[in-house]
Formats: sequence, structure tokens, C-alpha cells
Amino acid sequence: MKIVILLMISGWMAACSGSTTPPAATEAPFYAPDFTLDSLNGLTYTLSDLRGRWVIVNFWATWCEPCKREMPDLDALAAAYADDLVVLGINVRENSDLIRTFLDDIPVTFPILIDPNDQVLIDYVVTGLPQTVLVDPQGIVIFRAFGPIDREAFIDLLRDAVTDSTS
Repeated sequence: MKIVILLMISGWMAACSGSTTPPAATEAPFYAPDFTLDSLNGLTYTLSDLRGRWVIVNFWATWCEPCKREMPDLDALAAAYADDLVVLGINVRENSDLIRTFLDDIPVTFPILIDPNDQVLIDYVVTGLPQTVLVDPQGIVIFRAFGPIDREAFIDLLRDAVTDSTS
């Protein structure tokens, strides 16, 4: 288990090296593993309760520079598509006080969830940060970005995905 954790940390560090390569798609769609997590503001979120809406699940940490850079873009997406889209930020391995301090400098309006035992991180096979997953209204993962998202490219992806799902 220690080796797995060390490999995951190495992957996170590599992913946070500042790479701005475009997001890569997953090999094949699969149902998003369900989870129930508490948010920083005390509310509880269960992914399956959000069926019928598009969901962006973003894994991040305060020490990850690309995570910091993409937070305003994720917040803008959450605000612009609030009627059809839910953005959930899942913080990786940090305490609430540290997260709150981070959010004082980079405020966001979307929920920040705490994964205390890393189970969601494991279920989603997160190998680097940031990692962003797009879940369709039926609960299927249709896209996964490794590294920071580009807001305009993600808007195009959302538009295409919504068009494809309504055709």
C-alpha cells in the first residue's frame, strides 16, 4: 500500500509541473463511481443524487499550481451553466483550515468536498492533479482531463456532449 501511495504522490507532483497540454479523453466511458462526501460548508453531496444534470468532478490540492490556475475557470463554468451543470471540487488530503485559507485567496462558489480516506480518489483512479471528470446526466463518465482544463475548450466539449446526448 505504501508503494501505491508513493506512486500516486509522484504522479501528482509530475502532473503539477505546470504542463498545459490539452485534456486527454478516457479510453472508454464507464459509470461514475458513486460517492457521498461532506463539503467544507457542512452540506453532504451524493453523486447519484445529481442524476439528470451534468457534473464536473475536479480533484485538486492547494499546493498544486495548475489547480490554482484552473479554479477561476471552474468557478466561471459553474456560474455560467448553473441550471444544467454542477461542479464539485474534491480536495485531496488536506485539512479544512488549510483549504479555507486557500479559498480566501482564490474564492469559488462551487462546493468543495473532503475525501477523508481517499476512497473517491482511489475509485476514480486519480493519478495526478488536477484531474477533472465530466459525468453525463445518466451517470456515465464521458471525459477525463489530466492536467488543468482550458475553459473555452471545456465549453466546446460541454456543448458537443449536450448536443450529442439530445440527438
